[in-house]
Amino acid sequence: MNSSQHKQRAAKVNMGPGSLVHIGKRKEGAVKIRVMDYSLEHLEEFILKDIQQCSKFKDKNSVTWFDLDGIHDSTIIEHIGQTFNVHVLALEDVMNSTGRPKVESFDDYTLVSLKMLEYQSDNKTVHVEHFSIVYGSGFLFSFQEFPEDNFEPIRERIRSSLGRVRGKDSEYLAYLLLDTIVDNYILVSQQFAERIEELEEQIVRNVRESTLSQILNLRKELLSFKQSIDPLREAINTLYRQSSADNQKYFRDVYDHIVFESENINMYRELIVNLLELHQNMLSVKTNAVMKVLTIITTIFVPLTFIVGVYGMNFDNMPELRWQNGYYYVLGLMGLCVLGMIIFFKRQRWI
Repeated sequence: MNSSQHKQRAAKVNMGPGSLVHIGKRKEGAVKIRVMDYSLEHLEEFILKDIQQCSKFKDKNSVTWFDLDGIHDSTIIEHIGQTFNVHVLALEDVMNSTGRPKVESFDDYTLVSLKMLEYQSDNKTVHVEHFSIVYGSGFLFSFQEFPEDNFEPIRERIRSSLGRVRGKDSEYLAYLLLDTIVDNYILVSQQFAERIEELEEQIVRNVRESTLSQILNLRKELLSFKQSIDPLREAINTLYRQSSADNQKYFRDVYDHIVFESENINMYRELIVNLLELHQNMLSVKTNAVMKVLTIITTIFVPLTFIVGVYGMNFDNMPELRWQNGYYYVLGLMGLCVLGMIIFFKRQRWI
């Protein structure tokens, strides 16, 4: 949560319970509302221009899916609550993009709040979007922060009457939406696994100090992923227990996927700890290799420095200084010392 969202939450403290205030990234513009009203016999799809018109779909013998792009307009959210008798506290959760994933069941409807995740390959980050579902007998409202989503295959199934969706209730539609979101979790999880493998290869191949920041950023993203997954695990389990007998097997399948990803997260966290240890160890190995080279160079130059120091003392009684080839003898002696030490180091497997 950034500082502006903290300020939004702080400002809401002074308001009474049930005050509809959008908490999240500031957004302006009209909320787009897509409507799909369907049954086995008919399908009606259009963009709802006036929220007042949603009342005519109440108590119909069909399923009406209201898909809202934007959760910042409190007037629209409030009218939905008044028309379909949705409690204002549930609407607060819809407008709070910083809320935890949760499920709340009321007499006539169920609220599901969770996070939609999408891996963005261009900058290798995970886009997080707040998403809520309110569904009851014959209706379902889906609230998302931004227009883009992964629900087009579901819309196509409704249009073409493929599968069971046209003959099922709103609870089954809720399952389809949740299943699509959880499937995207799996794709994000696979990206985490690939990035961990890439970092491991990078560390082994050529460890750098900058790699540490990549590991820490990955750990931060994984923590955010965990915060989206763990609460949802219990939420989906609640839906499974409370769903109709006809739909229980579907929610059970979603729950199994969530459990699987939760276990994967724990494994990824261990792998990141191992990456940090590997990074530290490889840096130590690299430092030791540098120190080894420097030590060998220093050791080779010690006898050379001694020889040069002896013949640089300028005593009068040093006959070698007056030899005609004395300079070349000293250079040869220094060369033999270097060659002898290199041979010795190689035999000791130090180089």
